[in-house]
Amino acid sequence: MSNLRDQLKKANLLSSKDSKRLAHEERVHRTEVGREGVDQEQRARQQEIERVRALERSQTKAQQAQIEAERRNAEERAACEQILAQDVVRPGHGRLRFFFETEEGFLPWLELSEVDFKRVLSSEFAIVRVGGRRTHDYRLLAVPAAKRVARLFQDRVVWWPPAAGQA
Repeated sequence: MSNLRDQLKKANLLSSKDSKRLAHEERVHRTEVGREGVDQEQRARQQEIERVRALERSQTKAQQAQIEAERRNAEERAACEQILAQDVVRPGHGRLRFFFETEEGFLPWLELSEVDFKRVLSSEFAIVRVGGRRTHDYRLLAVPAAKRVARLFQDRVVWWPPAAGQA
């Protein structure tokens, strides 16, 4: 303890008179509580320090886990946006019309070629909305990719094939 007092005294944060007074109070306290009492106080201080450090470690760990989860979520969001930008298939203009109902109650349709129509009916494709919620710009997306997109953007997948079910 005197080491800290000496440092405070050298830094002119503690006067000689205060230093002597604190040294005297420390000696009086040691004689009152005894060696065992001083040891017990040191152990209690050490336990408190360990408890505070453990609390800080757990808080840091929780913050790091939250940051990591946010990073993973941002990466997944970017991957899904990339899927919507690159992996969607514009339906080939054909003579077959495929009607489907949206959550809003609209009944839009897509003109599909025979190949695309068969692929939609065989549960290979889901229908996704490319624009915002009120737009009617639809594309085809493979069901596994649509399931991944639906986890983050539920409103983007507007029709599922019956065999695929909703994600």
